[in-house]
Amino acid sequence: MPKQIHLRDIPEATHQALKARAAAEGMSMSDYLRRLIEQDLKRPDWASIRARQASMEPVELPVSTTRIIREERDGSRIV
Repeated sequence: MPKQIHLRDIPEATHQALKARAAAEGMSMSDYLRRLIEQDLKRPDWASIRARQASMEPVELPVSTTRIIREERDGSRIV
């Protein structure tokens, strides 16, 4: 069953900006905010990103990244 969320103490400028963006999208503010929340929840949170990174094997590059950047910056890039 759908639930309701009430937000309090929203600054006037924020409210007006949300109202304008919702109108520009041809949506009610409720629909616009619902879409924003749903989009946000589809993105991974930082904890899951860090866990994924921690489980990855390190990558060994044939040339150090410091060397690549330095050579690119100095214009003496070797391949």
